[in-house]
Amino acid sequence: MARLRFLAHAAAAVTVAAGLLTAVFAGTANACSCFPGDNESWRYARADHVFVAVVTAKRREVRVEDQFIYTVLVGREYKGDVPRRVEIATHVQGSACGIELKIGTRYLVFGKSDSTGGRVKSGLCDGTRLASGGPPTTTGMPTSTTVAAPTCSTSTALPS
Repeated sequence: MARLRFLAHAAAAVTVAAGLLTAVFAGTANACSCFPGDNESWRYARADHVFVAVVTAKRREVRVEDQFIYTVLVGREYKGDVPRRVEIATHVQGSACGIELKIGTRYLVFGKSDSTGGRVKSGLCDGTRLASGGPPTTTGMPTSTTVAAPTCSTSTALPS
């Protein structure tokens, strides 16, 4: 009986030590962090394209990075010029500023990049939201010196 108790205590000590070593030697974790004080008029100013679209399809694509590709049908355009059918690329993980869109739902998309290839990018800090919230807010537009401020970064943090 004493031998079993000793083995149980030894196993517990090994488990605790392994957990502590994992915490000490574990790498850093990435997390999405949007620019503080950002608002929709600033996101509108930074976007290359702002349009209403309905999501028709979703697929996962792994090239340089793991991303979701949403195919959308474009309705009203507020800024930029996109094809009637365009793809929206976003990272698959929310912790890397990716967004999740639902098929059949209308969104107000804030997109970046040239759309001539039929694809734009959008992420958590870019402002894409449900279209039911109305047209984009453009009042209180930022000055040209504030438009270039970063809106989303992936910061590193130690595991807790």
